[in-house]
Amino acid sequence: MKQTKRNKPFYKQFLRLRKNIQDRPKLFKFKKQKWQNIQRYSKNQLKFYRRFQVKDQFQSSISKFASRGNSFQKKFRNNLHDRKLFSLFYGGLKRKYLKKHILKSIQTKQYMNSTTDFRHQTLRFFESRLDTVLVRSKFCLSFRGAAQLILHGHVLVNGLPITVKSYVLKPNDLIEIALHPKSRQLVKKNLDRSNFWPSPPKHLAINYRTLQILFLYTSDSNLVPVFNHYLNINSIVANIKKS
Repeated sequence: MKQTKRNKPFYKQFLRLRKNIQDRPKLFKFKKQKWQNIQRYSKNQLKFYRRFQVKDQFQSSISKFASRGNSFQKKFRNNLHDRKLFSLFYGGLKRKYLKKHILKSIQTKQYMNSTTDFRHQTLRFFESRLDTVLVRSKFCLSFRGAAQLILHGHVLVNGLPITVKSYVLKPNDLIEIALHPKSRQLVKKNLDRSNFWPSPPKHLAINYRTLQILFLYTSDSNLVPVFNHYLNINSIVANIKKS
């Protein structure tokens, strides 16, 4: 019999990328020596003056040393690293899915002449996913929890159950948790455990009593969510074009 390869533990992705991109508190509970470096780095990032520091996704990333990291091998490695961080930040999206939708954003005519508009368009698409909205609103603590809630039909959009986590919301869509005791109890428990940082984005009108969310996304760049991690979108695009 052929031995099937076991899937590597989920948290080893953070270890390889050397960054707690999803801010998982469980990462601090691991006691083996190989986790010490990333735990030390993550704790350093949780200091008061860094914890509430907003990362501007539209800033230009320029190296202080022009001769560093210019080789083709280092550029490809850095671009691949940024793509994996971006994928894991949104719950571990597959490369094929990222390539399809990011290239689609690049080819949109009205965004071809502006880098800032392209970045906004890219973030807008991924922030419009149903699972992302549930995580940003603190209804779910992780993308895996959001996927399970959606898959079991406990999330309604405009009164209809949606079982696809990648469902893309439109402006004025109403998201609500189904009237099921267990699902509503789970969401309330997640709200109690959440630290509400980063704060829920402005394009989500959230009613925590009725567990409803009104999706209000427009083309206004002021509605871009608050990010506590920097996502180098230009580097991600460079890696996707070469792959």
